[in-house]
Amino acid sequence: MIITDALVLHRTAYRDNDRMVTLFSPDHGRLDAIARGCLKARSPLTNATELFCAGEYELHETHGRLSVAQCRIQESFFPLREQYERLTHASYLLRLLLTVVQPGDENRRLFLTALRALAFFSYGNLPEALVTMAFELHLLSCIGQAPRMDSCGRCGKPIEGPARFDPSRGGTICLNCPASGRRISNGARRILLRVPQTRFEVIDKLEDRPEWPEAAHLSRAFIQSRLELHPSVWPELPDLSQTEQS
Repeated sequence: MIITDALVLHRTAYRDNDRMVTLFSPDHGRLDAIARGCLKARSPLTNATELFCAGEYELHETHGRLSVAQCRIQESFFPLREQYERLTHASYLLRLLLTVVQPGDENRRLFLTALRALAFFSYGNLPEALVTMAFELHLLSCIGQAPRMDSCGRCGKPIEGPARFDPSRGGTICLNCPASGRRISNGARRILLRVPQTRFEVIDKLEDRPEWPEAAHLSRAFIQSRLELHPSVWPELPDLSQTEQS
């Protein structure tokens, strides 16, 4: 028997009244389990197998397969379903987790960061793209793939100002070295450097930084370069036109 906190990342119908669910546990990583009878009327497991549901799950193993015995729901994050933009960004968050979370991998930091990001989508007023950028960077840091933003990927010299950004080289390239990547402002570079090192709860301080939209575009480019990710819909990125004109 396994009793663990978990977040529902994916669910699909199985037979007439059952569901297969993929859970993210901070102690056990990815867990795939069957929830028998959860689609029957008045089943106590119906809500526990919905996407974004977080709670304490009791899982039993029979013949090598896990099944959901019961769940004490702690948070459903229901408000994020009420706006398409929030739902798109939150669904992308689940897709990121499905891509990187592996069975047996303990990662409490990533689990708690995911819950905080979903709480921002549900109850906060920050731009969705800002929350998504912060989550992307924290996720990359949790799996040891955060972009290198303080030194050149070619010559290794420290970078303390504007640079170029080349995901294939792992991050920044100084202006003295040849690179095909786009130029990055010092403000955006510092955001990409500092966010993974900063508590997720204080990302609201980024909203007044004019460089965060630029950083969001670069974070997405890095994610696309590093992870094999094919979501049905990519969440929108902020418009850079006003930033580039300012």
